[in-house]
Amino acid sequence: MKKILIADDHGIVRLGASVIIKETLKKAEIFQAENFDEVLEKIKLEEFDLLLLDINMPGGNNIRVVEEILQIQPAIKILIFSSYDESLYALRYIEAGAVGYLNKTTAMAELSHAILAIQERGKYMSSNVQDLYVQKLTQSKSELTKLNPLARLSNREVDVAKQLIKGLGIIEVSGLLELSPSTVSTYKSRIFEKLNVSNIPELIELFRIHSNN
Repeated sequence: MKKILIADDHGIVRLGASVIIKETLKKAEIFQAENFDEVLEKIKLEEFDLLLLDINMPGGNNIRVVEEILQIQPAIKILIFSSYDESLYALRYIEAGAVGYLNKTTAMAELSHAILAIQERGKYMSSNVQDLYVQKLTQSKSELTKLNPLARLSNREVDVAKQLIKGLGIIEVSGLLELSPSTVSTYKSRIFEKLNVSNIPELIELFRIHSNN
């Protein structure tokens, strides 16, 4: 891998990732972006081998960004680099087209292992994500939702719920995810119904129990 784009809105994270990548791939040329619009600008101008993508930066807070990136550069390999709990988000992003999901709370050295795995095998899965994948293959959907009710949510409902548990209102979420307020309100109602909760504090508690957010 020769050209790598690091997309994260925190400079210290981009710096740390750059150091690890340089130690891992001596000849790599590293580029940086601090929001999703900047990512789109860069991938329209240059071909990249790998995109290290934070999913909580401005403009990039939904699963559809993976599809949007791959429409522009189908060959780019996307490694999600996020503080969001992999048990809830990893398989969703991998199924959307990412080649791996790395939790920021793991040791930075794991980033090196992830990059080498992608270079050698085309994909990276932590042992936790591998377990989730096997679990998904061997258990029915009803069994999975008993283990984790958050599995009942669609990808778009997860995107909305993720913002609601941060304390954002309908209007704020609609602006952030580029949805109409009525659509966000509909998603909110579906989320509450699927998870059998009646208010935001209950939703926050459910996410606290079933994910590490």
